[in-house]
Amino acid sequence: MTNRFSDACRLDETEPGAFSWDVPAGWLQGRGAWGGLVIAASVNAVEVTQQQSADRRVRSVTAHMFGPLPAGMARIDVTPLRVGSAMTTWKASVTGSDGAAAAHSVIITGTPRAGDIDEPWGTASMPDLPDWRAVPSVPVGPPMGPEFGLHIGYRPVSGIPGSGDTPRALGWVSPIPDPADNVEQWTAGITLGLVDAWWPASYVAMTGVRPMATVSFSAHLLVPPQTLDPQQPLGFESWVSSMEEGFTSETRRLWSPDGRLVVENHQSIVVIK
Repeated sequence: MTNRFSDACRLDETEPGAFSWDVPAGWLQGRGAWGGLVIAASVNAVEVTQQQSADRRVRSVTAHMFGPLPAGMARIDVTPLRVGSAMTTWKASVTGSDGAAAAHSVIITGTPRAGDIDEPWGTASMPDLPDWRAVPSVPVGPPMGPEFGLHIGYRPVSGIPGSGDTPRALGWVSPIPDPADNVEQWTAGITLGLVDAWWPASYVAMTGVRPMATVSFSAHLLVPPQTLDPQQPLGFESWVSSMEEGFTSETRRLWSPDGRLVVENHQSIVVIK
């Protein structure tokens, strides 16, 4: 069993645009692979497929999860839907070892635009977080947490599951338990997948943990991953905008320690029962 995120989503290209993926045991969430791992592997497949257009950086991912992806050999097929002068739209389809479709993603890659705009700008601001070194690392894994949580570094600041508080969460997160001692380089796949690592903010408002699943996932990668320090985690925040008939709308963000918005993510997460 691999302990590193990058190893867990490593692919073998069997032919152009087709990949085999040995989905590792120990990275599951319930009956199937953790959704963030599926996102990361799909992004990796697109990046390998478009190597001849390496200047087109991954910009966004929209994914739908149909069902659990079991451990074992899976297949990812990548197809270009449109290749424009500066942007490419890709489809990545994931099929499990049982032959069932598990997920598909639409992934946008594109070259930098608006070179006349010198500085990034926006209205979002990083939440007030203590220095990550001052926040204790908390292990997350069975029996109360998912298997994959054992490979993720969690430093929660607020938003404890089962507390009955406002459905918000805040903390620091990294692809390995201790980024200072075991460096894992930031990539587009790891960064986009990691935003899915935290528990649903709905758990904070609940007085007991109930099974939930992501049914749709949309994320925007706003910072080149290679500009992030691999020895530091990312700030995490999430909140639930609304819940109706068991379906929730949740927003998640990842922040660099120097205050840049790295990923913005919107998910539809459903209470299974």
